[in-house]
Amino acid sequence: MILINDTIFLVIDGSPSTSFLEAIKSLKHIDSVFFYSSLPDIIDDINKGQYAYLVYLCETEETLIDSIRKSREELDQHIVTLSMYNIKEKATRDLSKEAGSFIFFQLFKNILKHMPTTDQAKKTMITTCRNYYRGKLTELVNIDEFDRTYKSADAIPWFVKDTFINKFINKVLRTEDVSVLYQFRFYIMDLSEQLEMKFLELKEKQKDVLRLYRHSQLNHDEVENFQRSIGNLISTNEYLLTSSIRSVAYDFATKSPKSEGFERVLFEYQVDLNIVQTIVIADVREYSTFPEQAEFLVDIGAVFQIDSCQYSVEEDLWHIQVHATNQGTDFAAEYMEYQKKKMIESNIFLMFGNLLLEMGEYAKAERYFDTILNSMNPNDEEIACIFFNFGRTHQLKGDFNRAINCYHRAYNLHMDARPKRLASAGKALNGLGIVYSEQGRQLKAEECFQRAMKLYKKSIPKKHVDVAGALINLGTIDCDRQHYDEAVVKYRKAKKIYDSSLPPDHPNHAVPRVNLGNVYLAAKDYSKACEEYEIALKLQQQSLPNDHPNIARTLHNLAIAQTHLGNIEQAKQYLERAEEIANHVLSSKHPVVSSIRKTKALMEEES
Repeated sequence: MILINDTIFLVIDGSPSTSFLEAIKSLKHIDSVFFYSSLPDIIDDINKGQYAYLVYLCETEETLIDSIRKSREELDQHIVTLSMYNIKEKATRDLSKEAGSFIFFQLFKNILKHMPTTDQAKKTMITTCRNYYRGKLTELVNIDEFDRTYKSADAIPWFVKDTFINKFINKVLRTEDVSVLYQFRFYIMDLSEQLEMKFLELKEKQKDVLRLYRHSQLNHDEVENFQRSIGNLISTNEYLLTSSIRSVAYDFATKSPKSEGFERVLFEYQVDLNIVQTIVIADVREYSTFPEQAEFLVDIGAVFQIDSCQYSVEEDLWHIQVHATNQGTDFAAEYMEYQKKKMIESNIFLMFGNLLLEMGEYAKAERYFDTILNSMNPNDEEIACIFFNFGRTHQLKGDFNRAINCYHRAYNLHMDARPKRLASAGKALNGLGIVYSEQGRQLKAEECFQRAMKLYKKSIPKKHVDVAGALINLGTIDCDRQHYDEAVVKYRKAKKIYDSSLPPDHPNHAVPRVNLGNVYLAAKDYSKACEEYEIALKLQQQSLPNDHPNIARTLHNLAIAQTHLGNIEQAKQYLERAEEIANHVLSSKHPVVSSIRKTKALMEEES
């Protein structure tokens, strides 16, 4: 018997008795049973028993060892896959608190739409599903059928069937992890595209208000959150299978057994098809096993406003009413348009890595760029861009030596090209300067920023956002030298460029504000510092995921400024939030984490 990660590989020499097989049938820890025997007939007898564990017949010692080795590799992959997909799950997002996450989720959808469909994308999804459902014979059969027969037009029929697709895709979506979602891009692209086509058909047939119903079970905290959030916007992180017949959902809601700690809920969705333009709904009853249930499928990212949340004692049922709205996407529209233009101008595969970086997912971005570099035969310019992004990744993670090497390589590749790619080389120099500045090597940093500006003057307009970035970095050098007036001038110039060049919801609008706050903090004008940091924080919370490292930095700065103003309790609250985010998304050795620890220690000493 071999024990691996609390999972048993059982090796049996010869043919076991039926009573023995029955005795081990209920043991959940047994993953695989290896029969070491030269009698092939025993495997047929065992398979007839339909045991939950995997069964292998090994006629030689070499076969036995090889089978165990392969099973161990498969099990390891299975465990990794399970841990990846069994993380936090959220079916909805409160847009009053998580606007930034919503924007990036929408960006992810747009990037998917622009990605080419490839056989490799399908293989990635199939492999992941097989790893996840290892040992689940019924689902493995379904996966094999999907692999053999699936076509894009089958996306909706496969989803409404009770198979791994329906269960796993929504589970994946609820993780909100775009690097995980990327592995399912092949199917998500198809399903959303097919839903859009069906939605156009629906709008031709129906012009008025559509009412849909869905049963669910929510825990007490989730119900209370709905009660507190009347009027708030929520967006769906999954494909919602609903019914247009109230009694169908009502019967499921009232007759299904209630899980301990959960409440039964009936959702009512009201969709005015004459008003709402940003929601996609498809009538899928023609594909359903139960067409009488009149099922409608709602696409991911649909936005609803909560109208009411009321409990019926007689029914022991919560009734939650919401209506579809365009509001959630209106505030992000310009930013989305800006990003779409960037997609057209750049490599779509690199855009996905950039999205991970902008979300603060540095480790995932690094893995992604490494995959692109080693598996997609990038050209010279793409290789240079990948190394630039490696530089950004290492810089943001605090691994400065590796960042310097990557930025140098990117710079050399751009300058060795014919013709030279001056603007891209300037960005690499700018990145180098940031790293040197972080290391306290201000002279080298200033040299890099000035060289970057010279290249920008030859290659891009004066009001380009990259010029603004270099101005901010040069302003930081001025601030470190206590040349505060000069720093403020550069920051204000950068702010004007951002104001005229970026959409209102772009996170870079916060950058000049943060740096102005830094100037006032260094100059000991703590009230003005707080004002700038508060504005920056608001901008960041509107445009970045809640746990983004930049938010942690701003919260930390606010804690320092509030401490100097004597607002200790307020400072502690800011610092606590900063520490929570930093510990979640950054390594323990990252400079931001170290700075937060130092500030916390100082505050504890003084209290």
